[in-house]
Amino acid sequence: MDTLLQHECTRLGDALCDSVRRVLDSPYGEIVYQLNPEFKPPKKPFLRMNYSDAIKYLKDNNITKDDGSFYEFGEDIPEMPERKMTDAINQPIMLCRFPAGIKAFYMSRCPEDDKLTESVDVLLPNVGEIVGGSMRLWDHDALLEGYKREGIDPTPYYWYTDQRKYGTCPHGGYGLGLERFLCWLLNRYHIREVCLYPRFLERCRP
Repeated sequence: MDTLLQHECTRLGDALCDSVRRVLDSPYGEIVYQLNPEFKPPKKPFLRMNYSDAIKYLKDNNITKDDGSFYEFGEDIPEMPERKMTDAINQPIMLCRFPAGIKAFYMSRCPEDDKLTESVDVLLPNVGEIVGGSMRLWDHDALLEGYKREGIDPTPYYWYTDQRKYGTCPHGGYGLGLERFLCWLLNRYHIREVCLYPRFLERCRP
């Protein structure tokens, strides 16, 4: 695995385990066990799996699309098959190195294979994806080429592009779905069970 991506995966695992520990050690920790008596804190290191291995897993375990066909390399893996795989493996998974065609243009490419991105999704049993992250393009010309390829006018993003022009370094970022994290922690099936004001069909307020 690429060194920078490997470092980001390690940091993500550390952050997740540390967050769980802080919650359990707080006065609210007992609420977790009231709602989820069987909860067990995750253990490091998390299982790391490439996107290509996930495609193979789905085929080997006959997890198909609605029409019975298999998912092929280059296709996005929807939530339900992803959750079936994660639930069957029954441990946190870091799914890495997605094809560039299904990821954002600003994600950096793998040095050994330009068709793949230095990306990672964190998958948890009973929930699926809770984190999406990647290394970011830090080369100015590569970022401009990404704008062009996607048909995006770079003008409104001058502040973002200028960071590359005037000096930056290899870096990454990620986003965590708080409600999905709570679903996993509290053993809730749907995010509306952990939202203060959930939105769904025929409910738009409060």
